[in-house]
Amino acid sequence: MLDIPSVMPWKKFQEWSKVYGDVVFLNLPGQPTVILGSAKAAFELLDKRSDIYSDRPTPIMHKMMSWGWNLALMPYSQRWRDHRREFHQHFNQHEVPKFHQIQLRECRAFLQRVFASPTNDLGQNVRQIFTAIILKIAYDMDISDLRDEYVLLAQEAVEGISIVTVPGICWLEHFPFLRYIPTWVPWTYSKRITEYYRPIVENMVNKPFDEIKQGIVNGQDNHSLVSSIIERIQQRSIEDPSNPIDDKIARNVAGVAYATAADTVSVLHLVYRILSQYTCRQLQQVNLS
Repeated sequence: MLDIPSVMPWKKFQEWSKVYGDVVFLNLPGQPTVILGSAKAAFELLDKRSDIYSDRPTPIMHKMMSWGWNLALMPYSQRWRDHRREFHQHFNQHEVPKFHQIQLRECRAFLQRVFASPTNDLGQNVRQIFTAIILKIAYDMDISDLRDEYVLLAQEAVEGISIVTVPGICWLEHFPFLRYIPTWVPWTYSKRITEYYRPIVENMVNKPFDEIKQGIVNGQDNHSLVSSIIERIQQRSIEDPSNPIDDKIARNVAGVAYATAADTVSVLHLVYRILSQYTCRQLQQVNLS
């Protein structure tokens, strides 16, 4: 376990894959881990044999950080199917074109910001465009500033989960009894992480939803994913009173979209950094010529 670096662990995983093959098994205490070292291995196991390997574990760190509402982290169950159904209702190939105007508006605003202040941190500008798009779609909320609390909230919440997903870094995952030990005791770094990020994650999923729900109750006009799901849930409860459904699904589905947008920012920022390297620009110029 101590052989896994906490910084850029994928480099060590790549070394192991070259030595041991595309599928490497780590028998970590309390958390057996499989490392897939190639796209072929990932496709064979996660796509062709998805009926065997599609279930998800429930990491203790995710639970303690209050990420249990996230569709991507739920174990396969009826609860997962209910959430997936609602998510698909609003983000399938027939529904996505409805969001094109929102995307176009935010793309124009993004370009205006970049041209007006090219020295500004590109990562912040990219973060704003994706957060603005998804907040408008999910909650019908507008943001116009890089320091908007909802931009920063999503950024910090996703930062937390990126820390705890590195295999071997969080000892609490391997020794669950550490959750009962006070945080001032050595070796409780994992617990300190959960206590710091838990209120941030809870705020991310609850704060925008509660704000919009209260507005709907007060009669404010709202055209969002949240209002649409709440209406569908209320209608289903009327049609089948014996099977009431609370608004947690609406809260969680909107939160998943919100968190996913924040996570997408990191990937796109990385792609931009790679493409902006001198050798990549040379290759692009050759291809264009």
